[in-house]
Formats: sequence, structure tokens, C-alpha cells
Amino acid sequence: MTSTGNRVTVAAAQVAGTADIDKNLAAIEALAAQAAGKGAELIVFPEAVMYEYSASAERLARMANEHGEHCESRLEAIALQHKIAIVAGTYSKGEGHLARNMMVAVGPDGAWLGRYQKLHLYDAFHYKESEKNEPAKLQPDFGELVTFDLAGFRFGLLNCYDIRFPEMSRALIDRGADVLLVSSGWVPGPLKEFHWETLLKARAIENTCFVAASCQPAPSSVGLSMILDPNGIPVSTVPAGEGLAITTIDTDRLAKVREVLPCLGHRRYAIAQRA
Repeated sequence: MTSTGNRVTVAAAQVAGTADIDKNLAAIEALAAQAAGKGAELIVFPEAVMYEYSASAERLARMANEHGEHCESRLEAIALQHKIAIVAGTYSKGEGHLARNMMVAVGPDGAWLGRYQKLHLYDAFHYKESEKNEPAKLQPDFGELVTFDLAGFRFGLLNCYDIRFPEMSRALIDRGADVLLVSSGWVPGPLKEFHWETLLKARAIENTCFVAASCQPAPSSVGLSMILDPNGIPVSTVPAGEGLAITTIDTDRLAKVREVLPCLGHRRYAIAQRA
């Protein structure tokens, strides 16, 4: 049967962020070029791909202050050179002494599509991200959430720990998102790989949407970068090491799943922001 909907090829990169910014940028460019060569129009990179997230608060703040703008300029140039949209995790200068954990999106023309400051800081499993990164300020009417349009799809941004909060994904879906893009440095530990995969599948299934999730590889993170269809099926995965998950998604598939499983229309409760 001939497809009548929109199609776009999406890639999720699995690569580690290190203390060497030039090395990180070179890795981003190489993977972006590889993805573009395979027909991808968008690539999502992990959280903190610009600098190692295990660094001290002081080092993260220094990186953001001294190199944050340069890193964003390089993303613009890489996206424009390879004609591919790039979503990546980096750090930017905060209002105080801490850096902001950011997820940024730039289009294939080098124009900015969105900037999202991580809402849910990872203060769990004996980790304290709020001591290293500046908390985001909640805005009225979910104003801090970020979506953008590309190739006939609407994409919503989630940063790592955000996927444990299903109301955030649902709020992005209510804004029209067809695809959830996840950047992560999912810290390893007992059951953490299981949590990662289960939560990604749940976000896809309950929202009947595509999910493209990028994670840093072991040993710093769990890896398992993947792209899932609206039934929660991983259609492309990077099981270990550095690499790309890549697949073509289409709105026909989205519509077909939502026709068979119209759960979004069956909801009895709405999402309300907590003050």
C-alpha cells in the first residue's frame, strides 16, 4: 500500500561526553555526518554530550561560562554543513554559580528550533544533581516545555530523569508532539537498564507516539539508545559502545496505531501544573 503521510528518517546517537570538548564536538560531527549519509534528517545526542556530567559543579559552571556559546555555535555549523537537525545535551551559563543542564535543538539550516532547561533534576539513587545544576523555573501554562516542527512532525524534548514523570510526556503530546526525543546520561546501577527500557516503552505505548532515545554508553551510563514505534516496539537499538539507532518513521503508522488504540481520546482526567 502506498504511503500518503509524512516520512522522516531519525537517528539516536550513542556516544560519551568527556572532559575534552574538542573531542566531543568531533564525535558529534562524525556521527551527524554518518547519520546524514544514511538519509537521516534529524539526530538526537545524549544529555551532557558536550562535557562529562560526573565533573564537579565548579568545572561544569566553568565549562558553561567559557565554552557554552562556542559549543552552540559549532552545533549550528555542523547542522548546516550536513543539512541535518541536531538535538543535543549541553550546559549553559546560569543566573548564579551553577550551570544550566540544557537540551538544545538546531535545524538543518542552522536556525534554532528550541532550548530546554532540564526540569526534573536527578536527586535520586544517592545522586544529587541539584547540587551541580541550576533548577529550572516553572513558567505559567507549561511555558517551559519545548516542541518544534520538522518534516511534517512535531517533536517534544525530554531530558533523562524527565521520563519518570509521565505527566510531562502527556503535556508534550497535548501540545501536538508526534515524537518524543530523549537525551540521557542514565546512571547505571541495579535494575537501571530495566527501568530505562521499561519507561521508554511505557511513554511510547501510553501516548501512542514515536520515541527516539539517546543515551551515553557504559560504563558511565547504561547505553541502550533506541527508537520505538507507537506500540512501544524498539525498531532500532544500539546495544553497546558508540553508534547510531536509525529508522524512518511515518505519520501513517502513527495514525494507524491511534485508530486501533484511541486511548488519548478516552482520557477522563486532564493534566494540571503544580504551583
